[in-house]
Amino acid sequence: MKTFLLITGIVVMIACVLSLLFAALNLFGYYHTQDGSAELYARMHRRATVFFIVGAVLAVVAVVFLIVRGRM
Repeated sequence: MKTFLLITGIVVMIACVLSLLFAALNLFGYYHTQDGSAELYARMHRRATVFFIVGAVLAVVAVVFLIVRGRM
């Protein structure tokens, strides 16, 4: 069980980092796109917000897995 929680925590942490990286790339595109429609800006901002929230939730889940593993 300890190994399962460790591996799951690491996998979720990697997914968290990837999600936050994708959010940062969307924000970079949002701030540096010069010619685009209003829908493009709205879509990039919405994606950045969604992936930031998903990354934050995954970070909390990963920390919970690692804390539970440490207390076993």
